[in-house]
Amino acid sequence: MQFSPTVRVLAALFTVFTLSLAAGAALAEQDDHPALIEHLGLMESGVSLPGVSGSALAGLVNPGAWAMQYRGGFYMGYEELAGDPYADMDYSNLTAVMNGGSMGFGLQFNSLGDDDHYEYTLGFAGGDRSHSSGLSYTWTRGAEGTFGAKNELRAGSVHHWRKFSVASSVAYEFDLENTIVQADIGVRPIGPRLTLFGGASYLHNESLFIDPDDEDLGEYDNLAFSYGIEAKVLPGLNIAAMGRDSGEISLRFDLAWGANKAGTPPMRSVLGARVHMDDEQEHAATTYVLESNVGPHLGMLFAKPTQYPELHLKGGLSYRNFKYFDDRRRFLGLLNQIADQGTDPNVGGVVLNLSGFGTSPANLWELRAQLAGMRAEGKKVIVYIDRMGLPLYMMASVADEIWMDPLGSVDIAGLAFGRSYYKRLLDKMGVGIDEWRFFTYKSAMEGFSRTSMSDADREQYTAFMNDWYEEGVGLILEARGISREKWDELVNTKADLLPEEALEAGLIDKVGDFHEVTEAAKEIEARETGDSVSSDLAGLYGDRVWSDEEWGEPAKIAMLYAIGGCSMDTGIKGRQLSKTIREIRDNDAVKAVVMRADSPGGDPLPSDLVSRELKETMESKPVYISQGQVAASGGYWISMHSHAIHASPFTITGSIGVISAHIWDDGLGDKIGMDYDHVQIGDHADVGRGPALPLLGMTIPHRPVTEEERARAEFVIRDLYTDFTKEVAEGRGMTPEEIDKIAQGRVWSGTAGLEIGLIDEIGGLWGSLLAAKKAAGIPADRAVQLIEAPGLGSFNFAMFQPKLFGIELPWFGGADEAVPAAASLLSGQPWSHLSAQEREYLEQVIGAEGAPMVVMPPFAVEGAQLHP
Repeated sequence: MQFSPTVRVLAALFTVFTLSLAAGAALAEQDDHPALIEHLGLMESGVSLPGVSGSALAGLVNPGAWAMQYRGGFYMGYEELAGDPYADMDYSNLTAVMNGGSMGFGLQFNSLGDDDHYEYTLGFAGGDRSHSSGLSYTWTRGAEGTFGAKNELRAGSVHHWRKFSVASSVAYEFDLENTIVQADIGVRPIGPRLTLFGGASYLHNESLFIDPDDEDLGEYDNLAFSYGIEAKVLPGLNIAAMGRDSGEISLRFDLAWGANKAGTPPMRSVLGARVHMDDEQEHAATTYVLESNVGPHLGMLFAKPTQYPELHLKGGLSYRNFKYFDDRRRFLGLLNQIADQGTDPNVGGVVLNLSGFGTSPANLWELRAQLAGMRAEGKKVIVYIDRMGLPLYMMASVADEIWMDPLGSVDIAGLAFGRSYYKRLLDKMGVGIDEWRFFTYKSAMEGFSRTSMSDADREQYTAFMNDWYEEGVGLILEARGISREKWDELVNTKADLLPEEALEAGLIDKVGDFHEVTEAAKEIEARETGDSVSSDLAGLYGDRVWSDEEWGEPAKIAMLYAIGGCSMDTGIKGRQLSKTIREIRDNDAVKAVVMRADSPGGDPLPSDLVSRELKETMESKPVYISQGQVAASGGYWISMHSHAIHASPFTITGSIGVISAHIWDDGLGDKIGMDYDHVQIGDHADVGRGPALPLLGMTIPHRPVTEEERARAEFVIRDLYTDFTKEVAEGRGMTPEEIDKIAQGRVWSGTAGLEIGLIDEIGGLWGSLLAAKKAAGIPADRAVQLIEAPGLGSFNFAMFQPKLFGIELPWFGGADEAVPAAASLLSGQPWSHLSAQEREYLEQVIGAEGAPMVVMPPFAVEGAQLHP
């Protein structure tokens, strides 16, 4: 049998160190003080010191160790003495410890002849994997005359860095007024598989155990030193040796096994033996141990890919959840789940149920890349679908085998962009609108000021729709092995295919229900074609076996969210988000920042607050932006200062421009019988002032602006545009003139954005996290912890919001949601037929009262929900 070089090195080091323990025993001249025997015996039972031990037993010596073992565990050890030291009297020693992470309980049972003795310990601990502390109390019952009484308070702390450990504890025995101080250190020169450790135990008040005036009792050390080595030779095979300066040596052999269940931590049971030798290296006792905890086990060496977990993706995805009563599936959580299953040696593949699943095209592209990463790990992907359009089919095409329900269908008619135009409706209502559009493609208000699409809009939307279509179709053809000619024929002659037609055309592989899919999963063959777009699933969370054994807290990466419209207290919550970025910047434990930007823009003030904080953060930490479905206008403003911008081909980016508009009462008051009058100081004080509309809780300006006022608005808008392009130029390493050529409010696909320099890489959120980890200098095999912020809060209070005749009452407050809601001020008639995006934008314009906005136009693509 051939062993790896790592195993051979660990075995050699262990042998050399063990021989040195035996050699050091010859130097021992004095015995340890009797009061230290019990204290040292606990550590000898574990053949380890509490600061470096992963056993629940360590908490009896240093209660801070319980919090360090944050996942808890159980220990039970039985000691068997060599020979017959008690002249045919039965002797038993049993120790049991239960650790819950923050609380531990221990029982030590001793029996000699007819005398039974119980020692109880109850402790509490807190902290994390870097620093923890604890407090425990020990008391005894039973044969105290034979074994002694104890009334002891113990405090301890443990400090872990990646390669070093320091721990200390102090125990005070009240009845005997005896104090024992323990200190130990540990070193891991090559990682978690090899640990060197040493420590000292000091007893104060020795007179309580011996009479200092009685010379016949001899002299004892009240200071004892311990030192040892532990080698994790294989997952589940640990050996250790520990010696004392008085000559005793203990050896430990552990074998751990466990079940391999996908999606769960590696739970293990441990059988071990600790062989104890006295100061003359003669066998003195053996402790037999049974433990249970989380960690590597031998089953990992023999894992077989036989499990096929199911993923039911009905519904949509959110970026964040409320703390309570919110069971929506999170986007990052789904990426993590796919990565975990894709790198799990027990998983042979995954079965996806896409019935009723919907999310943005950008998210679908990222999920497809994640599933392709699973295929790259040698796993199979099986998809069940019923009804779906082109974006969802693009994701499904990653599968090794696609099953369709007998009553399902697939719509591959293509993509269609459409927009509603309300100029004539507003005219009939008596609402005037003046679009302040000074840049060619900045068309956010076009739907309210025109009756048809402008040439500029037709140009930009045709371009990015073509990019979307070519990217999606290209992935489908690559996976399914269909020619472009055949695809075009299917699109233009059938468009919506029934199951048998889809099967004949090669779009699916089988027709059947979900139960049949699960029954056939293990027999499905992997498809021969590869995937040009694929995620590296193994690179983010480190080595699957050993990274969780590392000392200290994992390196942290901040995962920030800028979701929804650019507003101060809703949407991206610019006030809160900018504060969060400052806190992250000042947190030395956070090594890098990734921000997911999924925003159509809005108010320039919150956009700039966030951008400025990211710009300053770049000076001390890597900052990466992951653009979701929409990161345009204000959404691009918050992206421009970063070390790199990642976007999917389906991302809408750019829209670098500024726009505004003025809406006023152009006869609406006469039609509904509403008048307005006022007094003012200042020639322009009444701009934006007007009557309050019944029930809607909003006002509409009572007059149009003057030429002078419009000219002033143009000056402000153009000045802000100049600042915008300068900042983008600085962030992208270009000149303002170069930015102006690709700006003017034009929106771009992620594909085009890469070509013109607006983004740095085509990739999703997962790739951004990987890049940030690498930029922070964190080795690929090390684990990281994602700190997600800002949160949504505890409850979604919108579910308690009252309604009047179906209209949500805006004065009841509201709640930030992961999915931007329709503008509440424009609920009910005549606004109910507007899309959520158009209502949101119209409300922003009204609320801005003529102030400039960095917002992109609302749009809708058939079969795609574009607001995440």
